[in-house]
Amino acid sequence: MSYSTFTKGPIKIYPLPGTEKYVQDVTNWLAKFYLKHVRVKDLNIVDYFYMDEAEEASFKKNIDRAEEFLANFITGKFQYFAHKNGALEVSIDGSARKKDVYVFHTFSDTTIKDFNGVERKLNFSDQEVLLYNTLDAFLEAKVERVMLFEMNLGQARSDRPKGRGGCNLRTFFRNITANGADHLFVYQLHSAKSLIGIDNTKTSYDNLSGENLLKKYILRNHVKSLDFLKSVTQKEWIISSVDAGGKLFAAKFAKALKTPLLVVDKRRNSLTNLVEEITVLKPDYLSIEGKTVYVVDDMIDTGGSIVDVCRKYRELGAKEVNIAVVYGIFSPPAEEKLSQLYKEGAINKLIVTDLVKKDEDFYRRNPYIEIADTTYTTARIILKTNMGRSLEKYFMPLDAEEYITKKIEYSLFKN
Repeated sequence: MSYSTFTKGPIKIYPLPGTEKYVQDVTNWLAKFYLKHVRVKDLNIVDYFYMDEAEEASFKKNIDRAEEFLANFITGKFQYFAHKNGALEVSIDGSARKKDVYVFHTFSDTTIKDFNGVERKLNFSDQEVLLYNTLDAFLEAKVERVMLFEMNLGQARSDRPKGRGGCNLRTFFRNITANGADHLFVYQLHSAKSLIGIDNTKTSYDNLSGENLLKKYILRNHVKSLDFLKSVTQKEWIISSVDAGGKLFAAKFAKALKTPLLVVDKRRNSLTNLVEEITVLKPDYLSIEGKTVYVVDDMIDTGGSIVDVCRKYRELGAKEVNIAVVYGIFSPPAEEKLSQLYKEGAINKLIVTDLVKKDEDFYRRNPYIEIADTTYTTARIILKTNMGRSLEKYFMPLDAEEYITKKIEYSLFKN
C-alpha cells in the first residue's frame, strides 16, 4: 500500500480540552466518508489505515459497528499532569509516529481531569501554554506533520501593537511555528491583514470562510426554497453591519442573498468612548418599516455594540431583528444584555456557530440562540487536505440560488 491514498500520511485527530465533543462529531463524519470511499473503491480497510495485527483483530471483532470503531480509531488521546505549583504537562497516549496529526484547540475556559483524577480549571493562559506543550510533545513523537485547527483564536482581537505595546497574535504565530506547527486552520480571522505576522515558509495557513457557514445555515433553516428566497428574502429582508468596520463582512451576506445592505455609523464620546448616537446609513427609497433585518458580524463579545444597533432597528419599525455571528464569545455582561433585548422583543433570534464552547445550561437559559453546526464542513476540509485535494470552494463566495438548487432542494427531491 503506497501513500497515494494518504498524501501526508495516516490520519489522527487529537482534541485538546474543550474540543472533545466537537472532535467526536468531526470524526463521526470522517468515519462515514472513509467507509464510503473504501466501499466504492473496493479497498481493504485494514490496509487503507495501516492497521497492525491487534488493530485488525479488534476491527474484525467490531465489524458490525465499523463506523463507531473507525471514529474511535482515528481519534487520539492525551494524558495530563498537573503539578502543585500549577504547571501542566501533556503526554500523547499511544504512538503517533509518522501520523498526519490534526490538533483541535480552543481558548475557551474548560476543565480537565489529570492523570491522578484531580479536576483542574483551565483559563485562557492555561490553554495557551497547554497548546505549546502539546506541539512540543508531537515533535518528540516524530509525527509526519502537525495541523493545528484553532477553533477560537483568543488573540485575534490583539492583532496589532499599540504604542510601545506588544502584539499577542504575532507572538502566538511565532510560538506555534517555533513549537512545530506545520499548518494552521482558522475560520474567519478577525482581521485577515494580521496573517502577515505568520511565517508561512514554516507554518502555512488557511483562513477559511466563516460567513459561509452562517449563510448555509440560514439558507437551510430559514429560507429552504428558491421560491422563498425570491419572493420573501430578496423583497423583505435587509442585511446590516454592526458598524462601519463590519461593512465588508455584511456586504458578502447581502451579495450572496441579493438583499439590500445597510451600514451603521456610530458617534462616540471622545472622552468616555461611549456610543452617543447611532445612524443607519440608507438610501431614501429604502424603508425599514415591516422588514426583517439580519445584523451580521464576525463575533459577539460583550454585546454592547450590537445591542444598541438592534434597538435602533426596532425603533425604525423593523418587523423582525435577528443577529448572526461566527463567534459567540459572550463575555459578561453579554448574556444579561441579550436576554433583556429578547424580553423586550428587540431581537427574535441569534445565530452562532459551534466554534466557541458553551455549556448546555447556557443555551437552555437562552432559547432564542440557534447553533449552526460546522463539524461536517470541518470534516470535509480535513478529508480533502489529507488527500491533497483543493480547498478552493471554502474560500469562494456563496451563491444562494445555486446552493438552494443543488444542495437543499435536490436533497429533498432525492428523499
